[in-house]
Amino acid sequence: MGSTLMIGNHAMAAPVHGPFDAPLADEVKVLEMLKKSGRIPTLASPEMEQAALASFYREKSRAYNGSSGTLAVKEGKVRETILKKIRFNGTARPGDRVPTLLLKAIEKEHYQGKMRKDKILAILVDFPDYPKNSVSPELTKMYYPDYTQAHYNDLLFSDKGYAGPNGEKFISMRQFYEQQSGKSYSVRGQVAGWYTASKNAAYYGANTTPNTIRDLVKEALIQVANDPAIDLAQFDQEDRYDLNGNGNRDEPDGLIDHLMIFHSSVGEEAGGGDLGEDAIWAHRWNLGAPFPIPGTSSPHGSFGGQFAAYDYTIQPIDAAAGVCAHEYGHDLGLPDEYDTKYTGKGEPVATWSIMSSGSWAGVIGGTEPTGFSAWAKEFLQASLGGNWLHGSNVQLADLSPRGNVYMLDQANDKGRNDDVVRINLPAKQIPLNPPYAGQYQYHGGKANNLDNRMSLKLDLGGRQSASLAFKAWYQIEEGYDYARVLVNGQPIAGNLTTSDDPNGVGFGVGITGNSNGWTDAEFDLTPWAGQQITLTLQYQSDGGVAENGLFVDELQILADGDTLLSDGAEGSSAFTLAGFVKSSGNEAKDHYYLAEWRNHAGVDKGLAHINVADQLMRYEPGMLLWYVDNSQANNWVGTHPGEGFLGVVDADQRTLMWSDGAVAGTRYQIHDATFSLGFQQPLNLKHPSGSLLRDFWITPNRVFKDSRSYQSKEIPDAGRLLPEYGLKISVTGQARDMSTGRIIVSRH
Repeated sequence: MGSTLMIGNHAMAAPVHGPFDAPLADEVKVLEMLKKSGRIPTLASPEMEQAALASFYREKSRAYNGSSGTLAVKEGKVRETILKKIRFNGTARPGDRVPTLLLKAIEKEHYQGKMRKDKILAILVDFPDYPKNSVSPELTKMYYPDYTQAHYNDLLFSDKGYAGPNGEKFISMRQFYEQQSGKSYSVRGQVAGWYTASKNAAYYGANTTPNTIRDLVKEALIQVANDPAIDLAQFDQEDRYDLNGNGNRDEPDGLIDHLMIFHSSVGEEAGGGDLGEDAIWAHRWNLGAPFPIPGTSSPHGSFGGQFAAYDYTIQPIDAAAGVCAHEYGHDLGLPDEYDTKYTGKGEPVATWSIMSSGSWAGVIGGTEPTGFSAWAKEFLQASLGGNWLHGSNVQLADLSPRGNVYMLDQANDKGRNDDVVRINLPAKQIPLNPPYAGQYQYHGGKANNLDNRMSLKLDLGGRQSASLAFKAWYQIEEGYDYARVLVNGQPIAGNLTTSDDPNGVGFGVGITGNSNGWTDAEFDLTPWAGQQITLTLQYQSDGGVAENGLFVDELQILADGDTLLSDGAEGSSAFTLAGFVKSSGNEAKDHYYLAEWRNHAGVDKGLAHINVADQLMRYEPGMLLWYVDNSQANNWVGTHPGEGFLGVVDADQRTLMWSDGAVAGTRYQIHDATFSLGFQQPLNLKHPSGSLLRDFWITPNRVFKDSRSYQSKEIPDAGRLLPEYGLKISVTGQARDMSTGRIIVSRH
């Protein structure tokens, strides 16, 4: 079961719902771990290493495929609301056409708006056999003799950064979020612990069952409840899932808003130190259901009058700001932007975003995380408000050959120019399934975490027998998602239903799998003859793969041979639709470009310091063009090369090859994805096996045309399949320090 989300007219990968998050991996350290265990040869080639990593990640993803949690449906509805708000208010505006290539440097704005400050409870936990400070210097580059509360307080909440192990000054998580939000969002909080778990470290980190990690979090919560220094009430300011349904998410709900756990070993994502594969992998997940914390008392009144916890993130003892900010991004609702099934050679995001592998940037990995993608900032602006993203919005139909001129400021700062230019394309029409008869049918939805229904009141008084029949067409993730018929809220059996629940999702009797075309569905209502009932068709999905779902047509309800209802979805209906919709069989999906300007400044200094086996690779500054495709639910580029919900358009389509003949992965191919006027720096890397990777083609690419191909035959995973509309974007100026750029957007 993958980790994807498609809601309404939006497609995106869903937040992590299991104790595994691959982008946080230090690939060098993970490879060392795999070599030490004998999984791969010591001098494996780059190609062998990448294949081994992909196999290992898939193995862990399957092993740690946990449940979505009892609040998943509410989470999905909140996210749907957020996604529907993703729109710019800016409009196309002609800019300065003075033909000068050299622009003024950025003029930074002074934000005068409100800053939102969210509260985080951070808990430090060690183990009987692995107490705090057991990590030795050879196991981590983030070694400190003493991992104190003060260290984590600075790492998370300092406005001045925190001290590195060699006296460096590193960016804190608070500073990261304040920079990325344009000073409109920040974090505060308190660090508790160290507390000691009841069992040894391997019990919680071994690759056997994910629920042991939930046990660790619960143990930590029980101990923090007994700590007189901690007032849990200060960490309940939000109702993130709108539990009471009043539409206000800025009020207490009885749940701890943001919970971060730090464990006392190196994480498995960095090789696990001396615990190896028995170490815990950093991740964001939930406790399955809200966990009332014994010994607490909440004024809210929910959860038996106790405070409760649900969501959490967990990080290793030697965490830097990168892993913390990445996992906290999930806590704010952001999905992973990487290939969550590790199907190919890497999605075209990589280090360009912290929600892919940008969390690991820095001379010391993770200490200089790169910024959010422009899409992630769109999401956070819609969700939290503030100053995350402002820019211009232009419709393709409004463009001319002369074009519109836009000025862009570097993405890490806020200046007087645009953060981004969004170019909206005509909606994609995606065929799903034609109706059985007529022009319309009922559709239960295609998305994750759904609970969609269509219901009616049915009077069977005086009747001896009754039945429901309809035509059904379905593609439903087998064993995870289900369509059901309910009588008075309880599922009933029919000729297509099963009571099997192989994955413990708890949806009960229902229809799942693939109908392979239209088929007849029949349900006996005779047990309710003589009664008045509520009859409901329901479609429920979890947080995994979003398949096409259930289509229903030609419904009939018979009683004693009489037709009580005949509904082909063509006219008015006796059913009340709550999530089900009338459908022609097609879906309209938005797709668009986001043009931003990236530079080696502020948060994005990490783009110049990408550590590859103790060598620094850099991603080039300039205009970075994102293609957002809401018809795609994931970034599984090995399954559908060139397609995904989000990715950058690589300006340089020359394929990079290792000297042993192997094609380099996507993370290397897109190092020069930007469009600019200046010459770039060459790439020169040496693999431990002796193989070399060189890119001496440094001529800039200044023009994007959608008529060109941006996908190579050698590594299609790294490319983007783009629709052709005659769109052209030209870089016509940039500042000497690369802090600003000018583009012309036109159509020919």
